[in-house]
Amino acid sequence: MLFEYAVEPQAIGASWQNFRYLIEKFGFDRGRLISRFPRKWEREVYAAAAQMKPTERARLEIALNQAKQSKFLRLGRPYDPAIGNWLQNANAQHAAAPFHAIIAVQNPAAQAEVVTVDEVDEQHPLMVSAHTWEVERVGTKLASAMCPLLQSAKSVLFVDRFFDISKARYQETLKACLDVIQASGGPGVRCEIHFCDHDKRPPPEFIEREAHKWIRGVLPAGMSLALFGWRERAGGADFHARYLLTDVGGINVEAGFSAEGAHQKVQLGLLPFDFAKHRLDAFLPKSTVYDLVGPVLEVRSDGSVHRI
Repeated sequence: MLFEYAVEPQAIGASWQNFRYLIEKFGFDRGRLISRFPRKWEREVYAAAAQMKPTERARLEIALNQAKQSKFLRLGRPYDPAIGNWLQNANAQHAAAPFHAIIAVQNPAAQAEVVTVDEVDEQHPLMVSAHTWEVERVGTKLASAMCPLLQSAKSVLFVDRFFDISKARYQETLKACLDVIQASGGPGVRCEIHFCDHDKRPPPEFIEREAHKWIRGVLPAGMSLALFGWRERAGGADFHARYLLTDVGGINVEAGFSAEGAHQKVQLGLLPFDFAKHRLDAFLPKSTVYDLVGPVLEVRSDGSVHRI
């Protein structure tokens, strides 16, 4: 599962040992994400590391820059110095919208949701994060389970050999996911659907003519959706696994994105970052894994469809 953690800059930046130990615990592939709280969280960590040796501080700076790819979650949580110190602000935010846990230097009030640096390990109840889990096959449930990934990505690929935007059961999940993306950044995010071509799939000309009906009320204003059809190569890789792939990580969606109802469940699984990147590369237009069945269609929120 994907959990948001508030991590005190002073706690993680107190020493190179602390930083190295804590930073490796986080990532979309680990199920734990560091909240950018306050907004300039990385700068605060770097400032807290002022006492480190120059070589250690340089390594920390490099590691912080690399961590931007897959370890942070930005939700725009407010931070008000008038409230008090970092822990007091974290407590106020936890009361408004709970973190999974707060990692801090100290826990003076012995709060159940606070974990001190000395207590952090993989076995601590608040650090346990399942890498596979089940959710009901309902659009909003699926979107909620994938929410942190959808909120953080600049590029989102729905990979499902049977994904069909003309079907209500796919429209339901797509709308729920796009609503999350829209609320977190919207038009700046590239969204794509990748499916497998087959004899019963309608030709591009039909999709161009009818797509405006299918995306009405599904595609938020200002957003667009690119449709990629692929064909397996003879003797090549099969197109079977279903994924949500993004530039910051990925999730395996075992039974696909169709919303079949709460009576069914789908297993989700976090993908290792390198594997998610490898799968993402397989769906580039010039991929050598599958054959692209053109044209690629871009559906826009105004109902227009364009060949790209």
